[in-house]
Amino acid sequence: MSITLYTAPDCLRCKIVKEFLAERGQEYTAFDFKADKDIFNAYYRANRSAIYRNPEGVEFPIFDDGTVIRQGTGEILAYLLSGRVLEACVTRSELLHGWISGLNVSACPAGQEDNFVTLVRLLAKGGLTVELHADGRRADLLKRVLDEGHVSRMVLDVVGPAGLYPAVAGGELALDDLKQSIALTRGYKEHLIRLVVSAYAGEGGALTRVTPVEAAEAAKMVFEACGDRMLPVFIEAQQVQGLEKLEDQALLPYRSKVRASLVKAEIRKPEAH
Repeated sequence: MSITLYTAPDCLRCKIVKEFLAERGQEYTAFDFKADKDIFNAYYRANRSAIYRNPEGVEFPIFDDGTVIRQGTGEILAYLLSGRVLEACVTRSELLHGWISGLNVSACPAGQEDNFVTLVRLLAKGGLTVELHADGRRADLLKRVLDEGHVSRMVLDVVGPAGLYPAVAGGELALDDLKQSIALTRGYKEHLIRLVVSAYAGEGGALTRVTPVEAAEAAKMVFEACGDRMLPVFIEAQQVQGLEKLEDQALLPYRSKVRASLVKAEIRKPEAH
C-alpha cells in the first residue's frame, strides 16, 4: 500500500495522522498544499469530485492509498485501523476549530469495539475535542468509551420509535439499552438529547420521514425509559437531499405531539460550525 497525504501548514489534524503512521512504521509521502501547490493543484483537479470542501475550504488531511480517498482525521484513522469496516459509525465531522464529530458509538459493528475505543482515544490525545453521538443502542460500549474520559460533549439522538429503528438506524433498540444511554448522557456535564425527525427509505425504497405521530411514540418511549416528563429534549429535523426541507414552522406539529410525554420539548435549529 502506497500512501500519499496532502496536508496544510500547522494542521493539528494532519499531525495526528502523521504520528499514527509513524508509530506503526508505515511509510508515506506528504505534500503540503502551499509548499507543494503545483503537485496539490494537479491532484485536486484530477480528483475534484471526490474531495470535500467544508465552509472554510478543502478539508485536510487528504489520504490516498491508490484504492480510496479519505478526508478528515476520524475517517482516515478509522480506515487505517480497520479498513472500511468502521464506515457505518465514523463519518465526516461537522465540527471545525479543534472539535471533531462524526462518531456514532451505537453503530459500531460487532467485533470493532476495541478499534472504536482506540480511535476516540487517538483523536482526544492528539488534541481534538471530541463530540460523541449515540442513538440508544450499544449502551455497554457507550459506557466503556465515556469511562475513558476522552469525550467532551455527549449527544443522544433518538431517531424514531423502537419499531422504526431497524429501518432508520439499521438495528433493533432495547428499552433497557435506551434507559442506560439516557442515564449516561445526562450524567455528562455537556450533553444534548435530541428527538430527530429522521429520513429513511420506506416501502419500495422511497425516502420518507418520521411523522408527528411516530415522534410522539418515540417521546413516550423515552419517558418510559427515564420516567421524567421534564427531561429536556430538542426536536431537530434531519435534512436530506430528495425531501423537502423542514423549517421550524413545519416542526410545530411534532412539538405538540411530543409534549404529551415530554413537556419541555423544544424545537432546535442546527448550530452553525
